[in-house]
Amino acid sequence: MSADLLSLLFSFQPDAEELKQKTAYDTQVQQFIRQVSNVSAQHFQKGAETQQDVLELLNPSVNSISYIYALQARISAIADNPRSQKSVPEQLRPGGALWNKIVLFLETADPVQLRYVGSIWARLVLYLEQVARVMGTPALAIAPIRSAMQRLDPTTGTFTTTHLQFIRLCMETRSYAAAKPILDNYIHSLPSTIPLLVKELEYSVPSADHINSGEYIHAKSGHSDKIGASDVQEYYVLGGMAYIGLQEYKKALNFLEHVLIVPSFNIANGLMLEAYKKWVLLSCLVHGSVQAIPRTANGTAIKLIKGAAKAYEALAEAFVQINNLPKLRAQANAGRDTWAEDGNTGLVQQLLDNQYRFYVSRLSRTFSAIPVANISNNLGGTVEDLTQYLETLIASGHLNAQIERTNKPDLGIVLRFYLDPTQGPQAKTEKQQQQALFEQTARTNILAEQVRSADYRLSLTKEYVEHLKRANKKATAAASGEAMDTSWDENMVDLEEEDIMGDL
Repeated sequence: MSADLLSLLFSFQPDAEELKQKTAYDTQVQQFIRQVSNVSAQHFQKGAETQQDVLELLNPSVNSISYIYALQARISAIADNPRSQKSVPEQLRPGGALWNKIVLFLETADPVQLRYVGSIWARLVLYLEQVARVMGTPALAIAPIRSAMQRLDPTTGTFTTTHLQFIRLCMETRSYAAAKPILDNYIHSLPSTIPLLVKELEYSVPSADHINSGEYIHAKSGHSDKIGASDVQEYYVLGGMAYIGLQEYKKALNFLEHVLIVPSFNIANGLMLEAYKKWVLLSCLVHGSVQAIPRTANGTAIKLIKGAAKAYEALAEAFVQINNLPKLRAQANAGRDTWAEDGNTGLVQQLLDNQYRFYVSRLSRTFSAIPVANISNNLGGTVEDLTQYLETLIASGHLNAQIERTNKPDLGIVLRFYLDPTQGPQAKTEKQQQQALFEQTARTNILAEQVRSADYRLSLTKEYVEHLKRANKKATAAASGEAMDTSWDENMVDLEEEDIMGDL
């Protein structure tokens, strides 16, 4: 390794005093990238696997830009396109020396420097996934890719194609819990086709302390390929399925609802149909009945979906009819092949298992306490078995009630309900309620910031500008008594999917 090359690779020091000003940092880092990107791959190869190996001399958490270019050069030199296990050298296989260096970089790289090397960062993440798949160990790529996403964007709130890579890996390997740290974060932005950065402004350059990651992850930053509506829908479908696997049904319901309200031109696709079928079942599990679809959903598309999901709506209708408990089981048996074909047999079984739970919960609307024998007369089975079932519901937090064993023969075992949240086994202390309120306030404040940022980005789109022009024209015409032009702008009718998603 030549002294000149080492001098260049170490020349950018992000903590240097003169780089405290963000515009100065931006200018120097851009210049540094132009210099490093012109270094030939052969120069990075010199001294490989010796004490003079550049990957041993550089610190990935400090010299992140130099390190990622050196990594890319090393990978390109020995195995740039992994198509089979034989094409992957030992050092690039999981556990190999170079694989470990890729993982180390993704887990420790400087987040600010990563904002400037979007394309090469995305290629490195994709390469790691490809190697893991070729070697038959896709699960080994999950943790490094998750770390890479969190290093770049701690909120992981700007949707990228890496989000889709990640959730696909998690679902293929059934690593549902591994997906939670990403799924639990709100998606607040899509890579905009309009970069909001003005270099003359201190707060505007990529290295600034941005509130919203959508200001440095955009269509031209290289961190993501072009995003379409179907990409977003697939992410939410797979994310909803991951939550189902974790039995977090309320979160799964919210994810699937996102799929149904994605803008569409009166057209329903397969992802929407799959989401709707699961949404119907989950709506019953969470709320006890099918809820109304948000009015923001496209009415024509939803009508098409409902026509193809009548079996699920019939099942939901049977679930609600508490006074006719056998009907649900009959309906479930009749559609057994349909549930299996759609991969929803497990959810249907959950409906069967939870019908009694909702039956008991509804009793709390009428009774403050009721003998378990009375419930048993309606549901069938022995008092002992039903008591054990009720104790399971209470212990799992599904029922805020208590089992009381009395000495009175006419009462026996009694189920007592607690509607007051400060009483019963689910009661929270004042301190716990206050803490929950603080946490909810913090989440609300974060969402409010994200909404303000989204509103600002929306105000910069060409569609919004055209909308303002039409509104002003109508207002002027109304004031002068002229006939108003109520026609849509031609450009608004034939908007491409990518444009809609990209400018949000």
